[in-house]
Amino acid sequence: MPIGRLLIRSAQLWGERPALIDTASGRSLTFRDLANAAMLIGRKLRDRGLSRGDRVALLGDATAEYLCTDYGIMAAGLVRVPLDPSLTDAELANQIEDSGARLLLLQAERASLASLLATKPATAGVMCASFDADALEQAKALPHPLGPSLDEGRERLASLNYTGGTSGEPKAVMLTHANLRAAVQNIVMARGMGRGDVMLNVRPLWPIAAIIVLAHLAAGGTVVLGGRFEPQRTVSLLREFKAAATSFIPTHLVRLLRDCRADDLRSLTALRSIDIGGAAVPLETFEQALDAFGPKIGVLYGLTEASWSCYQPPSAFDAPPEIRRARMKSVGRPVFGCDIMIASGGDADEPGEVLIRGAHVMQGYWQRPELTAAVLKDGWFGTGDLGLVDGEGVLSIVGRLKEVIRSGGKSVQPGEVEEVLCRFPGVAEASVVGLPDKEWGELVAAAVVAAPGVTFDETLLKRHCEAALSAHKRPKIVQVVGELPKSHYGKVQRGKVKAGLIEYRRVSTSDG
Repeated sequence: MPIGRLLIRSAQLWGERPALIDTASGRSLTFRDLANAAMLIGRKLRDRGLSRGDRVALLGDATAEYLCTDYGIMAAGLVRVPLDPSLTDAELANQIEDSGARLLLLQAERASLASLLATKPATAGVMCASFDADALEQAKALPHPLGPSLDEGRERLASLNYTGGTSGEPKAVMLTHANLRAAVQNIVMARGMGRGDVMLNVRPLWPIAAIIVLAHLAAGGTVVLGGRFEPQRTVSLLREFKAAATSFIPTHLVRLLRDCRADDLRSLTALRSIDIGGAAVPLETFEQALDAFGPKIGVLYGLTEASWSCYQPPSAFDAPPEIRRARMKSVGRPVFGCDIMIASGGDADEPGEVLIRGAHVMQGYWQRPELTAAVLKDGWFGTGDLGLVDGEGVLSIVGRLKEVIRSGGKSVQPGEVEEVLCRFPGVAEASVVGLPDKEWGELVAAAVVAAPGVTFDETLLKRHCEAALSAHKRPKIVQVVGELPKSHYGKVQRGKVKAGLIEYRRVSTSDG
């Protein structure tokens, strides 16, 4: 079922029930309004002269206009290219050029990007326009449901999602309508949400969040667009709309626990699930969240190339402390439409690369056949993550294949060292990388963040590591930093950590 037909099906099932509430504008759309708005926007885009398969880039905040446009692009047989607003104009221009987009839809405050595109020969022909807010009101006045302006085709390209950082050559993940439908089905079955359940969205829609929202709508639920995440406002919205579900990145969870009163968090009695994805949750934060909310934390594992591949439901944490703590270190079992395999053979004592297979897995990287061939083999996608699968089929992620440090011919998993560092009193976060070294190949180095208002003795920290780690695993260089560089998802950007530690080592050496 292509995306347009999925919207129409939802409108047929739940026509006048509330589908979307935009807290910024106060606009509310029924399922019929939402489907009609998407179809109308799609038709208007085709009227601009765009043809099946043409790429349309989107740059904007999480609003009803953005979401209807996002779905409308795909319903019209066009290809969405969602862009990250945090990128610079130059980085965005590179992605637009790489995608070959014919049209850019953007908010007025990013007009500088349109000006930049006009100066580059490769993008000078790109049309630029604002989002069509009027289409949402026009859709409400339509006397009957609209059909899709084109049969999109299950196997046709629906989306190009850029991933892999903000520097270097752009890398876009190709997802078809069939890929997205499979992802929606996996999410619906894993989450267990249904008709009438309210989901609060406080995440940007340009990554996979727009598909999570679509899955909630496909199950008959109502989505509240709450704008950008702000801890106290988020709690207020959860309470006001009696939300049953929401989705955070780990950074959101940390800020929520830090800035909100415990009584306010306990008052969210309607809330059943807080799904966390994008990066690992520190164990201390996880424990605090379970103490504050109870067993309401769900953990998902996926990548842009294969979203929602594993899920650890909130019910898994309704268990004795020792079992609960073990489960905090895992990401659950594969969802219904997904197979997981460990490349090394899956021995419980030997981590290997996590391989994923399923209808939700991408088709490849846009115009990058060599890179595609390197990660897609015999129907399996090589994630680059290192993992273990236990006897009950539960997956644990222990690191990244490329992040394994080789020091003196021995392997060091950064995650193991980070866990030891974070057990030392006063260390809030840590990131461990390998620095080039003539004698050892790589040296283990760490950037650590002190907890607010805390100072600690670095000599005692090193002794702590000596007691817990083998000699080749102990950090030889430790830098205390104010914060770790992170992506939108809350993932630590190890490349930037490494660059900072290399400079710290150079300065320290020259000073010495």
